[in-house]
Amino acid sequence: MTATASPQPPSQLGPYEVGSKIAGGGMATVYIGRKMDAGKEQLVALKVIKDELAQDETFIHMFLDEARVLSRLSHPNIIETLEYGVTGAHRFIAMELLLGRSLMDVWEALASKGERVPLALGAWICARVADGLEHAHTLVDEDGQQLHVIHRDVNPSNIFLAFDGRVKLIDFGLAKMRNQRAKTGDGIVKGKVPYLSPEQILQDQVDGRSDLYSLGTTLWELGAGKRLFKRDSDIATIDAIRQANVPRLTETVPDYSPALWAIVERSLQPKPDARYLTAGAMAADLDAFLAALPEAQRPSAATLDGFLAGLFAGDQARQTAWLKVAKTKTVRAQTMPPPLALPEVKKGAGENPSPERVSSVEVKSPPVEAKKAPTKKKAGARGAPPSSRKPAVQAGEASARPPAKIPRAATPTPSSAAAARDRQLWTYVSIALVVALAVAALALR
Repeated sequence: MTATASPQPPSQLGPYEVGSKIAGGGMATVYIGRKMDAGKEQLVALKVIKDELAQDETFIHMFLDEARVLSRLSHPNIIETLEYGVTGAHRFIAMELLLGRSLMDVWEALASKGERVPLALGAWICARVADGLEHAHTLVDEDGQQLHVIHRDVNPSNIFLAFDGRVKLIDFGLAKMRNQRAKTGDGIVKGKVPYLSPEQILQDQVDGRSDLYSLGTTLWELGAGKRLFKRDSDIATIDAIRQANVPRLTETVPDYSPALWAIVERSLQPKPDARYLTAGAMAADLDAFLAALPEAQRPSAATLDGFLAGLFAGDQARQTAWLKVAKTKTVRAQTMPPPLALPEVKKGAGENPSPERVSSVEVKSPPVEAKKAPTKKKAGARGAPPSSRKPAVQAGEASARPPAKIPRAATPTPSSAAAARDRQLWTYVSIALVVALAVAALALR
């Protein structure tokens, strides 16, 4: 088959002028979007489904599921979705832009120096994430029916720390909710393996308590300064999670608080019924722990702001300078290099791309410009950091990622899109077999 030229990205999506490309991968590309409203400039991140996948019902359903989840979420500790829609054949989601670093960036920077996140600050960050999860888990539709949203990929890479002290849970690309169109294939495990809950590994029924296990894993690692379940291979990591051997930090970390350990221990119970019933209950206990500290030791958004400025000296200025230039450029052929590595929009959302898993109803591109996200009722959050500054940039929100850590493939060109999807299917099949064999082997022990 003769290769065709790469399609040019759109210059306009809904009300947004499309600027520099920020990131890209197998399913979607993220651009800077710019809109003038009453003389004021608004910058957003535009996630756009790739042209070669625009008629693939599997990817369309995954993209629409993500848009449906994000459009209903409105909370200070969840990245904000402004609108979603279609311009011509281009489906897009417009999200707020954030300047800052992921919690994984912080963890790795400190680990390289033999240090760890201060215990109180780590507890405060996780309390804010729990606030966001409570909002997601209790979300209802327009009829007041609970949607049962589960993030399924809570981990330090998906906790974003803005330079103004805000904590944001990002990347709902793997989220599960009632009545979603795209279905997870049998044997597919979704999320980063070291942060999976036991019920995810065993493919049992999951609910919001699975997210709390992942958050508990994160909280344990922040206090220990090392990984909890991660091993040299996915099979060994799965084995570690199944064995549920969680070292007591009060015995290994000299200054670890017994009150904080009680929260971590409860969140990491192998049986969901033994964990916190809700994310709100976990957040309340974390806030109670913080409230019992001397006032001078209680973290806040200002504490996080200063901590990031000290750990990543000069980063905020570099990111701001990059954004100032990037928003005025329309880069068509290549990514404009950002001042630091930004999360990539990876391929596949972990769904099984098998055609029989998709509805046969034809999905057509409506001739509309853009659709505003449904009017959201603003939710409050205990101790939520104030939004005193403008939203700024986090390029990789809601990135669709594979169900397990695998080598990244090159972004397919239009001429190789079908072959790329075939390779992706075999990747998912291989991962499913690895997980199935691991579970079977462990069951025989």
